[in-house]
Amino acid sequence: MNRRTSPLVALVALVALVALPLLLLASCTRKAARTAAPSVTPGAPVILIVVDTLRSDRLPFYGHVGAVTPALSALREDSVLFESAWSPVPLTLPAHASLFTGALPGVHRVLDNGGYRLGATLPTLAEVLKGQGYGTGGAVSSIVLGASSGIARGFDFWEDRIEPEAPGLPANRVQRPGSETARLLGGWLDGSKSGRLFAFLHLYEPHSPYEPPEPFRSRVADPYDGEVAAADAAVGAFLDELKRRGLYEKSLVVFLSDHGEGLGDHGEDEHGVFLYREAIQVPLLLKLPSASAGEKPPLAGARVATPVQLTDVFPTIATAVGVPDYAMPPEARSLVRLAAGELAPERRILAETWFPRIRFGWSELHALTDGKWQYVEAPRPEFYDLETDPRQAKNLASEKPGPLRAMKAELEKRKSTFVAPEAVDDEHARKLASLGYLTMTTAASGPLPDPKDEIETLGLLKQGLGLAKAGRVPESTEVLKRLLDRNPRIVDAWEAYAQGLARLGRTDEALAAIRKTVELSPPDRTNYLISVANLSLQVGRPDEALRNADLAIARGDTGGHEVKARAYLAMGDDAKAETEARRSIETGEGRKRSWLVLATVEAGRGNFQEALRITDDVKAKVGERGLGDLIGFHFLRGNLLGRLGRWDEAEAELLEETRKFPQNLNGWKTLAFVYGSRGRMPEARKVIDEMLRAVPGPQAWAAGAELLTAMGDAAGAERLRADAARRFPGLSAGGGPPR
Repeated sequence: MNRRTSPLVALVALVALVALPLLLLASCTRKAARTAAPSVTPGAPVILIVVDTLRSDRLPFYGHVGAVTPALSALREDSVLFESAWSPVPLTLPAHASLFTGALPGVHRVLDNGGYRLGATLPTLAEVLKGQGYGTGGAVSSIVLGASSGIARGFDFWEDRIEPEAPGLPANRVQRPGSETARLLGGWLDGSKSGRLFAFLHLYEPHSPYEPPEPFRSRVADPYDGEVAAADAAVGAFLDELKRRGLYEKSLVVFLSDHGEGLGDHGEDEHGVFLYREAIQVPLLLKLPSASAGEKPPLAGARVATPVQLTDVFPTIATAVGVPDYAMPPEARSLVRLAAGELAPERRILAETWFPRIRFGWSELHALTDGKWQYVEAPRPEFYDLETDPRQAKNLASEKPGPLRAMKAELEKRKSTFVAPEAVDDEHARKLASLGYLTMTTAASGPLPDPKDEIETLGLLKQGLGLAKAGRVPESTEVLKRLLDRNPRIVDAWEAYAQGLARLGRTDEALAAIRKTVELSPPDRTNYLISVANLSLQVGRPDEALRNADLAIARGDTGGHEVKARAYLAMGDDAKAETEARRSIETGEGRKRSWLVLATVEAGRGNFQEALRITDDVKAKVGERGLGDLIGFHFLRGNLLGRLGRWDEAEAELLEETRKFPQNLNGWKTLAFVYGSRGRMPEARKVIDEMLRAVPGPQAWAAGAELLTAMGDAAGAERLRADAARRFPGLSAGGGPPR
């Protein structure tokens, strides 16, 4: 039988229905407020640890099963873990600028690793803490964060002398092991007299190339995970030192990364181009000071799901250690109360990358995320549901027009505008290139290609550069030619292509290719004029080298004097070579090659002992690491030692030259000559064979034929000449690079 509901029952039901959301809200509030906010600890030691290029999803406490990170896992047990922490930009220098100022790139105006520096308009974390009586010390593992970047402002101690302080590293690797960086920062802690300490430790593992040291190379199957394990060991050793000094329990420790790594997830192997979560979602741990010795830190083991960002670290540290009033950009907020469970106003996290535009002439990208949705502004917009599609496999831009429009409207108000980079000197550009950071293309404008459509081009460039590094020059040159046919605006590709052509003996084509770097670059990019001058010297055109060096000098690049010194040396004008070398040394302490010119001039005068002394001085000035990019140094010493009759030492130097710089034909020629003149014919012939593999151009075949003739092997010399004629039809097989 149907019965009508009585008015009383209906009223009770209505009251219950109305009350339910309030009860749920109260329940949520109680759950969020799991404990009172921890009290401020004035003057607590502050330890900030950044592991560069570390994806959050490659750590066990973010769900990765292949990680070997006992130290970080132990730190996590003492810390608050932020599940959704984001970097504003997937590049080292801009991300650290945000970390240290609390400002987004649109405010601090650092958009890339090269061509930008942090200005003095925004106070840094180190400056604020120093104003509170803190001793401030930092140690970094990459030249990207050298003091010249502006990041060191406010630090009493800044260890960035990577070349002389990291002996034994491979040549041209302008970074150092994290264990060494941690040791150096520990030394500062030992000598610090301040009762208040702010220590910043920056590790470069697991940045590419992924070459973990032993025992991690053998123990961990994935090379990236192996580098993460090496970083963990360095962090663990540093934390152990803090414990030994009685600092760990009383310290505020913040651990994070500046950005992630593509690892091929969306076609990008490394970082800088895209804004997917693998590139900009980072780990973040916050360990608060313990109330007393032996006690667990407040909020240890807690998790926070609310999205946060790198700019929040500055105010979090300042709040936790009791810094009074200080200016803070509006994008930054302290995470201390959020960590304790207080609800925070909603906000969307902003990210951007100008790297595609600056480096390749592709479109820049901007993005917003609230933890559930991510909108990426690109020529073809992208919209993802991060909760149901964490790997961002399905673009919902056409299916979710409403939420997309709302985020797009907000992004239009908040995104930054372009600031052109400044010129990068030739030496710094080479160091950045050794770390995989490409030098600049034109500052493109107007409608630009979508990076999604061009990422294969970057793959071709990496492939071409990798083949060249492996000595597979013909294959490298073919790959780079395909790339340039597709996108002729990439300056790095033209430079690498020119070098390959030069090594193959295709001199005119090489010079035409290297000139394109100047055509495609703004006038202030004098490093490309220097590149043209260097290649001109390499292929025996010192007159063209002089012209380009003079142009560079006229535009304010004093590095042109060093090139002019070598050009005059090649032309046999030792007096002018000496004059230009001394000018070069006067304008810059780092002109290592100019000292070699002076040594060569002395050798030309017959002063072999004095020339050798100059090379000894160079080695003492720069250390073993400083010799890593000094092509010709060991060749010159080998030559000088041979002239002095010190044959065993000469042989050792020449072997070192061929090992470090297999592209240097002179090293091979002289080593083969030393063996031949001492009657060691089998070894001389072996060196000639190795020379032909390492320097696959007609000059090497001509040098081999000349050496075999001098050794009395006329038939072998003739075979080499015939082989050269077949390999290099229409090309001269005579001559080699100038001395």
